[in-house]
Amino acid sequence: MARAASLAQILVVAAAFTAVGIRGFSQSESGPAAAQSTAGIAVGDILPADQVHIITEPGLYGLGRNVGNSEYAVASGQLIRVDPKTMKVLSILRSQSTILD
Repeated sequence: MARAASLAQILVVAAAFTAVGIRGFSQSESGPAAAQSTAGIAVGDILPADQVHIITEPGLYGLGRNVGNSEYAVASGQLIRVDPKTMKVLSILRSQSTILD
């Protein structure tokens, strides 16, 4: 009986999270949802170079090495990956309000 009650409670909590649109913690931002941003930056945007801080110390942000032909950067309060030649936004990783390097 206690096991059934616990399962029912888990289902209620899961339904509540789904109803308010909370995504799983392990889900990476990709696809249409990642193209939206509260800061107005979207995947595919070309940003002015003077509005982008290229990260020189990825470890300070909890990041590993740069991926492929991209650089980690901060722009408009978002941690992003950009093509360093074109400043095209390749992905939006998370909010980042402070510059650490």
